[in-house]
Order: sequence, then structure tokens, then C-alpha cells
Amino acid sequence: MFRLRTRIMISFSLIIVIGTILMVTIINITTRTGYRSFAEQNDIDIARSMTIPLEEYYTGTGSWDGVESILLFPLNRTSQMRGMMGRNPGPGGRTGGMLPHIILTDSSGRVLINTDPQISEDRDRYSRDELEKASKIIVNNRTVGYLLVGTMIHQGLTVSEQIFLNKTMVVILAVSLLILTASIIASWLIASRLSGPVSQMSLAAQKVRGGDLSTRVSVWGHDELSELSGSFNEMVQTLEKNDRWRKQIIADSAHELRTPVSLIQGNLEMILDGLYKADEERLRGIYDETLVLSRLIEELQLLSSAESGTMNLNLEEIDPEALLDNVLKVFTAGAEKSRIELRNRLEGTSEPLSGDYQKLKQVFANVLANAFRHTPEGGFIEIRSHMDGKNLTIEIEDSGPGIPPEDLEKIFERFYRTDSGRNRNHGGSGLGLAISREIIRLHGGKIRAASPEGKGAIILISLPFKNR
Repeated sequence: MFRLRTRIMISFSLIIVIGTILMVTIINITTRTGYRSFAEQNDIDIARSMTIPLEEYYTGTGSWDGVESILLFPLNRTSQMRGMMGRNPGPGGRTGGMLPHIILTDSSGRVLINTDPQISEDRDRYSRDELEKASKIIVNNRTVGYLLVGTMIHQGLTVSEQIFLNKTMVVILAVSLLILTASIIASWLIASRLSGPVSQMSLAAQKVRGGDLSTRVSVWGHDELSELSGSFNEMVQTLEKNDRWRKQIIADSAHELRTPVSLIQGNLEMILDGLYKADEERLRGIYDETLVLSRLIEELQLLSSAESGTMNLNLEEIDPEALLDNVLKVFTAGAEKSRIELRNRLEGTSEPLSGDYQKLKQVFANVLANAFRHTPEGGFIEIRSHMDGKNLTIEIEDSGPGIPPEDLEKIFERFYRTDSGRNRNHGGSGLGLAISREIIRLHGGKIRAASPEGKGAIILISLPFKNR
């Protein structure tokens, strides 16, 4: 199987070879046709220039006797250009230095003068049809003779003309061969340039398939191949990031599940060994741990379905103000008990949203529960809203210690806690905000965190209106 570079080079080379052959063929045909046309026109001009002195000669003498003495002189000057263009005399070519082949006939077509009888087969007469191209010699409105020059006599090129054209073609072929060689070398370089990144990505893909997610390819230039290389690097980087997340999720899940399982196992072992009594209080504690374990598993399943896009949303028209009022009522008693002021600053929330009521209720409950965990006694939690174009933005602010700048994006990751020393009993499962982010994303909205210096945390949730 040919490699990509070889296939590209062969393709380019075939195109170049075919193009060169066509070019040489066209140049050859064009050169010969053009030279032939030039020769014919030049011979016509020579013949016309010679008819004037020949007409004067015939007018003065009344015959063609002795015309040989003046036949050569007027031609020398006119034939200079033709001679410089390569139509030099040679064997079977011209007589008289640079003069072309000339035939003079009388009015009946009988040959009077033939400067090269070998070429014209020493003919003594030409027919009317053969004299159609000849230059007429007219005296007193009467045709007294015909003059044939060069191509009017013989249709083909002379030997010297053929030699000139052959030499020209040799030069053209030599130049074409140089161009062909340079083009093949250039095609090899282009093929290497095009196939290099592809080969590099092929090797990198094999390494990635083998599990080496640290593999990267070089990115050169700003063309499609460089974009492909950049996309490959981004893809591998995403795979590497997802792999790290997967390992972290497994480790975090195992850690979170280990605590309730260990408590359940420890208590049961103590009961089986007779160290603890299986009384209601002991069994209630074990039961509570199973509830924690069950809730954690449910949250993991919920987050997994949200991230994979398999979560089903029961979309309906939602009054955001009524939704938020219901959520706030759940926390009213807890706020009074903890002496936390719960401020309701909802404005302009009468326009309906389209969403899953229970899922959105869970989002706001998660955010408020998180705010309560971080708000000290005597603090406040404020919920406010405003319209932002086609979206409704809801802000939930607390008077807690705030969020470090480096943690503003991380708080929406699984099992992430701003205080690493806080466990699930005091800091929640670490899945609430991650679940909230995915639910909001499925609704076409956005959720982010802010923490102005000297203030608490602010969670901003934007959701699109139904009719905008």
C-alpha cells in the first residue's frame, strides 16, 4: 500500500508530465504553424516588391530577354528580415546568398527563370490553378507574367527551415525537461509538507490508542492542516482532562461511599460480636447512614444522566416568582432558627419560563442550601432578579466568607469543596452545584459564581424566557 506522500507525489508527477507533453505539443504545432504563416506572408511581400522593377523592365524592353541581370538586386534588401529569422540558404534551399527560390513565368505560365530547378523538378510550365497564389506582373492593364517566391512554389519547408525548427524544438524540449525536473522536486516537497502532519497525527493517534494521552502534535502555519493538528491536540487534551476527571470521580465516589458503608459495617459487626445492643437507637443510626448512602447514589445517577444528556425534562410553562416563593418557604423556618435574614427582592419575574418545574426547584434548593451552610448566625441571604434581554437572571447572595477567586469555576465540579477539611456531614455531598449546573445547561441557561472582595458569594442563574 502506497503511503500518502507517495500517492500525492505520483499524482502531481502525472499531472506535470501530461501537462508538459501537452505544452510541448502545442508549442510545436503553434511554432510550425506560425513560422509557416510568417514565411508565406514574407514571400508575398517579397513578390510584391519585385513586381515593380519587373514591370518597369518589361515596359522598357517589351520582352523578358535579359531579365536575369536585374532579377536579384531588388530582392536582397527585402529578404534581410527573412534571413535573420533563420531562413538561411542551404542544400536545396536558396541560390544567390540570402535570396529565396524564385520562378518567373510568362503570361501563359511557361517558366522563364527558375533559380533552383532541383526543388521545382525543372518544370517548364505552370497551370492557371497553380498560378493563383503567384504575384501578377501587369503592364498596360495586361498580365505579362507571374512571379512565384518560396512557399508559392513548394508547400513544405526547406531543409534549412526544418533544421531551424528542429533546433528550436530541441531548446524547448531541454527547457521543458528542466521545468519537469524542478516540478517533480517541488511536488516531492509539497507532498512531504502535506503528508507530514498527517503522518505525525497517525503516529500520535496510535499512541493515544495505546493510552498515552500526553501525546501532542506540532502545529505549523495557519492552513487547514494546522487547524486539524490544533483540533487533534484539543481533542487529546479533552480526553486527558476527562480521564483525569474519571479517575478523580472514581476516587471521590469511593471516598464518599466509604464513610457510610464503614459506619454501617462497623455498627453491624459490633452488634454481631455482642458489643452493641440492637436497640432502636443503634438501628436508627444505621438506617440514617443507609439514607445518606442512598441519597449519594441517587445524586450520582442524576448527575450522570444530566451530563450524558439522557435526563428527561418535563417541560411546562413556569411562573418563576411562584417557583422561587415555594422554594423560599422551605427555608423560612430554618432561617428563623439560625437567625438568618432571608431577603426576597424578586422583581419583574411574572413573564413565564419554559422548563421542568421539579428540576428547577431542585436547582434553587441546592443553591440556597449551600448558601445556608456558609452563612453565619445573624447573617443574611438575599435573592433578587432582573431581566437581561431574552433571559431572566436570578442572583442568590449570602453574607458568608465568600469564595476564593481560584475556586469560582471549581465549585461546580463533582465533590469539590472550598474547604478541603469539611466532610459530607458538614459540607454536603459535593454534588449539588454540579447537578445544578447540568440542569441549567439542559434548560439552555447558564450558572456562574461571583465573590466581590469583602462580601459573600453570589450565584447567578440565567434562564431564557419562554416567548422571547
